[in-house]
Amino acid sequence: MNRERTETSSGATGRPRAMDALRRSVFFALAVVLGFLLLELPWNGDVFAIPQRYVIDNLLILGLGCAITFLAGQRTRASLAAFVGLCLMWGTANFFIIAFKGQPIVPADLFALGTAASVAGGYSLFLTGRLAFCWALFAAYCIALAKLCPQRKRARWDIAANMLAAALLVCLGAMQYQAIDIKKDCEVTVDVWDVRGSYATQGTALCFLSRAQELTPKPPEGYSAEAVDAILAPFAEDPLTGTDGTVAESPSPDTTGNQNSTAPTTGDAAPEQPEALPYDGPNVIAIMNETFSDLSEYPGLEGTNAAPTFFHEVANDSLAAGDVYVSAMGGGTCNSEFEFLTGASMGNMGGGVYPYVLYDLEGVDNLASYFRSLGYGTHAIHPAEAANWRRDRIYEQLGFDAFDDITTMEDADTFRDLVTDRTTYERVLEKIDEGEGPQFVFDVTIQNHGGYDTGLVPAADAVHLESDEVENPEVDEFLAAIRRSDEDLRWLVDELNARNEPTIVVFFGDHQPGFADWLFEETFGKPVEDAGLEEVQARYRTPYFIWANAAARGKYEESLTRIEDADVTSLNYLSTLLLDATGLPRDARALYRSALRQALPAVNLNGYRDAEGTWHWFGEAVETDAQQKAEDALKSYAIVQYDQLFGNDRG
Repeated sequence: MNRERTETSSGATGRPRAMDALRRSVFFALAVVLGFLLLELPWNGDVFAIPQRYVIDNLLILGLGCAITFLAGQRTRASLAAFVGLCLMWGTANFFIIAFKGQPIVPADLFALGTAASVAGGYSLFLTGRLAFCWALFAAYCIALAKLCPQRKRARWDIAANMLAAALLVCLGAMQYQAIDIKKDCEVTVDVWDVRGSYATQGTALCFLSRAQELTPKPPEGYSAEAVDAILAPFAEDPLTGTDGTVAESPSPDTTGNQNSTAPTTGDAAPEQPEALPYDGPNVIAIMNETFSDLSEYPGLEGTNAAPTFFHEVANDSLAAGDVYVSAMGGGTCNSEFEFLTGASMGNMGGGVYPYVLYDLEGVDNLASYFRSLGYGTHAIHPAEAANWRRDRIYEQLGFDAFDDITTMEDADTFRDLVTDRTTYERVLEKIDEGEGPQFVFDVTIQNHGGYDTGLVPAADAVHLESDEVENPEVDEFLAAIRRSDEDLRWLVDELNARNEPTIVVFFGDHQPGFADWLFEETFGKPVEDAGLEEVQARYRTPYFIWANAAARGKYEESLTRIEDADVTSLNYLSTLLLDATGLPRDARALYRSALRQALPAVNLNGYRDAEGTWHWFGEAVETDAQQKAEDALKSYAIVQYDQLFGNDRG
């Protein structure tokens, strides 16, 4: 009788346990599916149009993530809620980042979370119906989880077993990640200029991992040390300055009275500097002006008050001026710095890559180390947190002697609560006045930073775009900031012309504002997704000039050169144009880029321009001789750039 009761009791107990396990399995499956939906729904209106094979791939990825979270969380209800909540937060973050920058989170963004947090205060968050629905759906799942999903009783050995199982899944997932090429095996394509569209049609998780696999640089086809030497061999001698990339003998005032010493090479790492330094050259000021753009270049806005008028006055009297094509839009300032300082192109590195946060740039040939090798003082200025984009470390690696960040600018004048351009220009002049010998100062301004809905523009500085085509308060606030920049530029130019010290200024915008996508659709009358490459590039150009003050024109009249074919260029060439226009000594890499520009006048993340002025996507079928020459130039450029950044003998 007792045995019968025991068997009956055991069977009765087994059935509820089986039901409990089934319920937990159902809620686990719901967590995976709901995680996928909440990752996509906040920003992706086409989530239900994603092809089935991509949906399955995304669910498998999220299923693995959910299993690891569930096991690491000791198979509790809270661990399932945490996984779904993380997916929702990721989807919500994508919603806002797309709204502000035009593209979702990419792997490299994870290395710049501090920078993102630092600048987030300039943007306004808002709630949409779809976003509210997603959070309500998450709340409903959590309530159902608490009410209907039984909590599993934990045995003594469960903690160790669950952690071991979670670790095993992590190892298996990592092995699978290393074993497959997601781009090839899963047929995933993440367009660098339309990352949002790629995520929307193939799924966030799958595209994110595909981009992550491309973060580690791979040597380009044909790369070797011998290949680099062969490419650079014809450029060993600078016809303007001397041989073997060295500075030709030139008068250089020093305390010993020696007027005929030779400066060191301008290559990667300079040898110990002779006493004859510094090289007798002008001061050089490089100004990367935050979001400085000429919106009057958009259709229908020509001739409006969108143009920075004084900038164009200076440009008309400059050594070189025009449009410079960049690889950033609405953000990613560090990549514009990287292209300008190193002469490297993001077109050779792919989208979603931030070299400042991903790579060690110690010993990489760049403009700061070049001027340092000539005996210049080298300074960087940026009125924001030093840790943003790892500038505090990167500037030291690149060879800057000093870096003035926001902590050095207490009580500075502000516009829209951001330090003004003029404040940084005053600091630039202080560096020149305090330094011994010529100085190179790199000034990264912040005054024009987004967002543009702060409402902080004083009434006296307000600007309204005079156009029937475009009516937007964000555009008006942006133009008010640009006008203030234009006025501060006038102050700097007048100040430099009144000085006796020869000074060169290279000035350019780092990228266009975050509303460039919207402005494109308003003025071009078509969605961004339907744009051809030349139209795409309209959102990736900013104005630039290279200008010499009166003292420089007087002292260096014979060495200064007006470059007539530089009205269209790209940011990787700007440092080379600076050396070409001013007659400063050039090493083999600079001479190589000067020659490269003839076959490949412009290149950025989106594509390249051939010598006939036609834009081409990367990988596009070759149809003309000019395009073939540009393709050949691209191949050699990729080899030289890889060696510059990752070669074993750099530095």
